[in-house]
Amino acid sequence: MKLSYAGAGAALILAATLAACGGKAQFTVQGSVLGLNNAGLVLANGGSTVSVGAGATSFAFPQQIDYGTSYNITIQTQPAHMTCIIGGGSGSAGHTVSIQAQVQCTQNTYSLSGKVTGLTAAADNSVRTVTLLNGSTGGSVTIGSDSLTLGNGDFVLPNVADGVAYGVTVVPPAKPNGLTCTLANGTGVMHEAPVSNLTLTCVPTT
Repeated sequence: MKLSYAGAGAALILAATLAACGGKAQFTVQGSVLGLNNAGLVLANGGSTVSVGAGATSFAFPQQIDYGTSYNITIQTQPAHMTCIIGGGSGSAGHTVSIQAQVQCTQNTYSLSGKVTGLTAAADNSVRTVTLLNGSTGGSVTIGSDSLTLGNGDFVLPNVADGVAYGVTVVPPAKPNGLTCTLANGTGVMHEAPVSNLTLTCVPTT
């Protein structure tokens, strides 16, 4: 709080000094950027915009604003495959010594899921289980016959980041107590939408 009061006091002193000279203090609308790996981010403050390139760690609008002018930084365009949020993006110029907003960006992720058929309980009613592993990201899911209805149901693996390849396989043993299970559509690249076409099929081992 002391820093905040000190900053406000310094800004007021600056404004008073400039006012005595017939002018107003000018402030740059600016801030820091974290995690921006892709291009396309455009920020807006009223009618002013600024494009922020991939890998940037800071931004600044080209037009300065006068002391006492309100600012409200918003995201006009999100970067490709990412979502950014803004902290400290609104206020009144001069409330602190400088305007320092924070933009934080994260890669979009989407679910990877599918359906399983034929995973039934064993003859003695013991539970059969099958584990699927996404070798590209390390995510896995274990499916048990006790969680399915008549051996049919859905499964969901941990989310995969947009643009990242996935490769899901059946973890040995692929023959859980008398069944042989195979997986279809287990490889691909995540592209801006959930993938739900994986199919695990289990049939009696012959």
